[in-house]
Amino acid sequence: MFLFRLLGLLLITLALMALGADALKSLEAGALEIRSLASIWTLIHPASVDGFTSWVGATVPAASPPLATVLSYPAWAVLGVIGIVIAGLIRLIRR
Repeated sequence: MFLFRLLGLLLITLALMALGADALKSLEAGALEIRSLASIWTLIHPASVDGFTSWVGATVPAASPPLATVLSYPAWAVLGVIGIVIAGLIRLIRR
């Protein structure tokens, strides 16, 4: 339970960090600039993004288009939603 709660809080923290980075990048550019989950993942480890998407495409071909859609969403939104869901579920289970 503790690990899932910590994971949820960590994902929420990462979402806030990504939102702050997007805000600073937008202020620097003078226009709205939002990084997708795929672009942040590519900054961290480029080969794993291609490997994961090709693995999903080979294993479950029907999941490839939804995965591409999720990877195109803003990183802060994806991480924040997953973190809030995990933290909320753990809170419901504790009751």
